[in-house]
Amino acid sequence: MSQAAFTKWINENHIKRRNEALWFVGNCNSKKRLQYYEQLKKYFPISAFGKCVTNETSDSYTCARRSQCELEKLSTSKFYLAFESTTLRRDYITEKFWRSLSHGTIPIVFGPKRRSYERIAPPNSFIYAKDYSDPQTLAKHLKDVGANQNEYEKYHKWRMKYETRYLGRDLEPVRFCELCYKLNTYRDRIWYTDVHKYFLETD
Repeated sequence: MSQAAFTKWINENHIKRRNEALWFVGNCNSKKRLQYYEQLKKYFPISAFGKCVTNETSDSYTCARRSQCELEKLSTSKFYLAFESTTLRRDYITEKFWRSLSHGTIPIVFGPKRRSYERIAPPNSFIYAKDYSDPQTLAKHLKDVGANQNEYEKYHKWRMKYETRYLGRDLEPVRFCELCYKLNTYRDRIWYTDVHKYFLETD
């Protein structure tokens, strides 16, 4: 994206998007993220949808994930709660993170360690919930980012150099070619003596 196109995008999106967070959640077994959500919504507006949450909005149940309704809401909110169902597994980052970036929201992440996100995400593209001492402190930062266009812009500058592709149809033309190339050229070997320890990030 060129500088001119980026400036236009920022100006339009900072104005049209509401200073709120959006969340679609269907797995009710992850208590930690639900508890964090319950605390965060006391200090920052969140539109949440799904069977795990109560919402005063009349379409809290009819607005389903992967629906046109979800796409419309993704285009009008500044933030998205990309909360994973587990915080223990290394690199456990699901499509909700990429969908958030793809639709122009800033993902607020609650999942594996920060370094897991930093390994794969565009630079300064997300807000890591555990960087803040409590939900109230995070809420203050979200309000500041939403109100200040310069701060808001910092989380989107990566869009001038990168684009997100996460759907199978987007990746199909390149992923097998890339895999074939790496299998034939990559000579370094990495192995782990304890797979359980690796995935649970106990180091």
